[in-house]
Amino acid sequence: MSYNFSNKEVADLFRNISAVYQIKNMNSFQIRAYDLAADSVEHTNSEIKDLWETAQLDDVPGLGKSLRGYLNELFSTGKVKHFEQVSKGVPPNLFEFLKIPGVGPKTALKIAEAKVEDINDLEEKIKKDKLVKEFSGKSLANLLRGVEEYKRKSDRILLPVAGEIAKGVIEHLKKHSSVKEAHTLGSLRRRLATVGDIDISVASNKPEEVVAHFAKTPGISHVVEAGDKTSTIALKNGIRVDLMVQPPELYGNLLQHFTGGKNHNIKVRSLALKKGYSVSDNGTKEVKTGELHKFTKEEEVYHLLGMDYPAPELREDQGEIEAALEHKLPKLVELQDIKGDLHSHSTWSDGREVIEIMAKKAKELGREYLVMSDHSYPNLLDFKKRIEEIEQVNSSVKGIRVISGLEVNINADMTLQVPDSILEMHEVILVSIHSAFRQSKEEMTERIITALEHPLVNILCHPTARMLLEREGIEAEWEIIFKKAQELGKIIEINAFPNRLDLPDNLVRLAKDSGVKFSIDTDAHHSSHLNLMEYGVSVARRGWCEKGDIINTLSLPEIKRILKRIK
Repeated sequence: MSYNFSNKEVADLFRNISAVYQIKNMNSFQIRAYDLAADSVEHTNSEIKDLWETAQLDDVPGLGKSLRGYLNELFSTGKVKHFEQVSKGVPPNLFEFLKIPGVGPKTALKIAEAKVEDINDLEEKIKKDKLVKEFSGKSLANLLRGVEEYKRKSDRILLPVAGEIAKGVIEHLKKHSSVKEAHTLGSLRRRLATVGDIDISVASNKPEEVVAHFAKTPGISHVVEAGDKTSTIALKNGIRVDLMVQPPELYGNLLQHFTGGKNHNIKVRSLALKKGYSVSDNGTKEVKTGELHKFTKEEEVYHLLGMDYPAPELREDQGEIEAALEHKLPKLVELQDIKGDLHSHSTWSDGREVIEIMAKKAKELGREYLVMSDHSYPNLLDFKKRIEEIEQVNSSVKGIRVISGLEVNINADMTLQVPDSILEMHEVILVSIHSAFRQSKEEMTERIITALEHPLVNILCHPTARMLLEREGIEAEWEIIFKKAQELGKIIEINAFPNRLDLPDNLVRLAKDSGVKFSIDTDAHHSSHLNLMEYGVSVARRGWCEKGDIINTLSLPEIKRILKRIK
């Protein structure tokens, strides 16, 4: 007999044990190991339970021998004795409070010890001033804000997680001979940072066979419902996938109808009516004659209306319809334009693999250069020895240039985490916010601008510091920051890591309009993360970025002219 636990349940369990370790002031390296393992499990495309059953847990980054042993015990017995022992004395409801953005383990313990039952009870007690003895007014305001953030969160899915799941489902569908084409639909096709259920379309003249084949998707839990042309399945991870099948001659109509955002579709339908057409997934009808135009390609729907074809990422009624009518749509950046990655980590900080392995993987992906930008932990890093290792890798691994970089925290007092003497040792300096997220908008703006004004700083990375579905971004005067970055020639990062996708697309558009240049980076902590670049490119595309807006579309000799300290 074995026990079922979803990836999210396993990740939550690891995070809970990390919290217990922090409360009890236990080994800091083990705390970090649990946190990294939780992130890795949450972002794994396959179900951890399935990998355990097929003896493939070794393939999951961040799962060491002891953690694999704990998972074996969990799936075999439904519990882990070590976890039960270490959690003794910890209030069970503490773990619920950890779900609140901005609440760490020790604050959660303090809430639990104040006889708060759950999150709803916490909100009620704050509003009724029943916790004024335990917390300051500022702390209570932050807690209430965190509760409100938590309640706004939904069961949405991170774009890269949904994207990888959809790839697997589409790969399965295409194995059936009657499937001519298959695409995602809706918010997933538009590449929003988070999506709801996964919607997939298929072009086929044999919908019943496709629906039957869909019911055999790997990782399926059960079929929720099935019709002649549509079906919904639930995967073992709890995510639902919807299928729509359309004949090939109408497939373009379906794609157009079910891709755009609500406002985009309303405006397209209004434009079509003015031109004498009625647009739907079953064809584009001429109102006067009743003639039905069937299209195999969605581009034809837009062309009939006198428009250029807007990429799916643009279909949000943010000016794309007007630009399409005026033939002024941007030529969006594409994944194949990317030449290098300016943000990655190794075992020198919180990465899981050595520099050489990271470099070889980047080379395999066709990158010309990779900035190894480990965190500037001043008490843990031997900066000189790390640079020597980078130089050794450059000597032994041909075809890619590893660049010595450093990701430096911008302290709350506006100083940088390490002195200039350390910064000067490196070729590229990234700065970021990793603490004091609740500073006022004015303080945060000054904090970031002060860092950008430092002559050795090159890139502001994951600028809003948001953690999707966990923590909202910082508040800052972004227009002022972007204008200053443009004036100083500093780069703003679009971070491709699954729970960041930061800078958000609306701010990308604002920054682009300010003349800012960007880098799209993976923030990879494992060689497998280097594959995440496509999701950063998606954010850039939603922000209307073209190839010329992104500095790491440049070759190594070209980028040296922008980042002048690269040797």
